[in-house]
Amino acid sequence: MKNELLFKQISEIIEKKSILNHPFYQYWQAGKLQKEELREYMKQYYHFENAFPRFISGVHTNCADDQMRQVMLRELIGEEEETTNHVKQLITFSEALGLSKEDLLNSEANANTSEAIKIFLELAQDKDINNGLAAMATYKEQIAKVAVTKEEGLKAYYGIEDDQALQFFRTHAKRNIAWHELLDKNINEKEYSTALSAVNSLCDAWWHYLDGVTTESMKMLSN
Repeated sequence: MKNELLFKQISEIIEKKSILNHPFYQYWQAGKLQKEELREYMKQYYHFENAFPRFISGVHTNCADDQMRQVMLRELIGEEEETTNHVKQLITFSEALGLSKEDLLNSEANANTSEAIKIFLELAQDKDINNGLAAMATYKEQIAKVAVTKEEGLKAYYGIEDDQALQFFRTHAKRNIAWHELLDKNINEKEYSTALSAVNSLCDAWWHYLDGVTTESMKMLSN
């Protein structure tokens, strides 16, 4: 990639603000979550995952480069039309936790989840597509690391080992660099600061989202 400095800076921000350091994930990794807390997390995550195609569409809408749009379209199809799209995979996992599809569909996004979705949409729909590309690349890089630890914790502490139930996390554990490549193609050095601001905003929004499912006892464990 020609913008190696930019991606080094993005990785540094992600490492500094890694959600693996958030009390909720530390609780998960320690096997201290109750299944009801996991269920509430999945209800909130459903709303985020259900909104994800709109994030892609936002960047796609403002992109003038037809070849870049074709890559985005393939990403969007993977989210929307494939037989085992990500929302369907999430529903399958949630059922293994004791949540029905109706439980997810009828749930309400809390204030933190709604705010995180709003921030991601604003970045994705920005006329400067570097903001959306940077947000997407940041999310994909961070979520790949998190998905691996999630699966490990689910197997070790919650007895969930069914391949279909875990497919959602295995899908996200595969590092997707399509958005890194699009950002690399589109950005120049003078635009780094704006893109890095978007990276910080996305990381902060995701941390805020997790605050919404974190109890005081989880915060005490992490201290």
